[in-house]
Amino acid sequence: MQFLKYYFFITALLLFTACISPEVISYNDSILTDNFYKKGYRTCTNGYSHHAKSVELDTMVMQFIHQWQIEGASLCLLKDGELLYAKGYGWADKEERIEMQAYHRMRIASVSKLFTAVGIMKLIEEGKLSLDSKVFGKKGVLKSYKHLPIADTLAYKITIEHLLTHTGGWRNQLRTDPMFAPVAVAKAMNLNSSPNFETTLRFMLAQRGMFTPGSLADYSNFGYTLLGEIIKDVTGKNYEAYMTQNILAPMNVTQMAIGKNRYIDRLPYETRYYAHAKEALKPSIYNFKDSALAVYEGNDTYSLGGAGGWIASPMDIAKFVLHIDGLRPVPDILQQKTLERMTTTLGKDSTKQMLIGWRHADAEKWWRTGNLSSTSSSVTRRHDGYVWVFLTNTGSWRGPFFVYEIEGLMKRFLQKMKTP
Repeated sequence: MQFLKYYFFITALLLFTACISPEVISYNDSILTDNFYKKGYRTCTNGYSHHAKSVELDTMVMQFIHQWQIEGASLCLLKDGELLYAKGYGWADKEERIEMQAYHRMRIASVSKLFTAVGIMKLIEEGKLSLDSKVFGKKGVLKSYKHLPIADTLAYKITIEHLLTHTGGWRNQLRTDPMFAPVAVAKAMNLNSSPNFETTLRFMLAQRGMFTPGSLADYSNFGYTLLGEIIKDVTGKNYEAYMTQNILAPMNVTQMAIGKNRYIDRLPYETRYYAHAKEALKPSIYNFKDSALAVYEGNDTYSLGGAGGWIASPMDIAKFVLHIDGLRPVPDILQQKTLERMTTTLGKDSTKQMLIGWRHADAEKWWRTGNLSSTSSSVTRRHDGYVWVFLTNTGSWRGPFFVYEIEGLMKRFLQKMKTP
């Protein structure tokens, strides 16, 4: 009986997907690629991705999201700059009965850091920053917060490179990343409401016992949020405006934005988010006496900004990657030497193995991932010209390790496409 229920569930969803667009074309038809590069992104509906093995491919993905209890997912696959496949699976909003389309936008979590890193490296190429630029002090590039007192003089040694490579030396009494502990930060600062970034920065600069910057690698969302503030001070534009106008627009990536915290404030074509079944409640960031799921009011994802605040479709991200992949035919927005610095480790010591923006880089691929209670994101750029992006609108009990399951799925997906 369970098998029959599962069989009919898969069959029904596949039939719905096949009927979304009246025009079904081959996966490598120029219409799909033209829509990807030139036309509004909402013209890329699920119906445009049709392949001789579509049923097998779609069944593979549907089985995956059913197995992992994912409400909705979306993928995008390219080869040598050509869009081969872009499709949504499951629900964009289950309660409203809205099926996931290729154009739907989701939180991309720490994949945001890759965008921020590119923004910073572009400013370095333009001579407005350097990797050695100090962040704090009289000559520091962070101008807006010079009035804040600094308890540990080691903070004056922090450079742009330290923030990019998670080696800033941050420590605090909470023993956690302050960007995911807004209630605790507020209480430490004697506040009754969620702290803004200046309050969080004031909290961090009041701490003593830092590690010497550059001596320890410790993943820091706070450091990348700080990079977003530096972009604002250096350019005179807020972080989102600079990235949108100076980095994304030249790539014709026009549908990305910093997302909001509440469902009621969601942006156009943004999905609903879902927690995994065992997700615990947290104090609401809007009223500490209330409880909320982390997918909405339990976390302040908006304040993550350059560390994890962007929403995008897989096609948005894929188009961005094509402009920083060091491969033809799409011209890169950064110089080759900059791309090499971002993807090359500088030594065997852990502090020298931290890449800039990317999570992993080797002879086969560059890889960037992200995880929130509401999403998992995986972005892969392979040296043989393949690029793929996979996003979900549901958290996983496996947390940051779920991206390994996604990577395995995409490898099987690609192998199925290539098999005669």
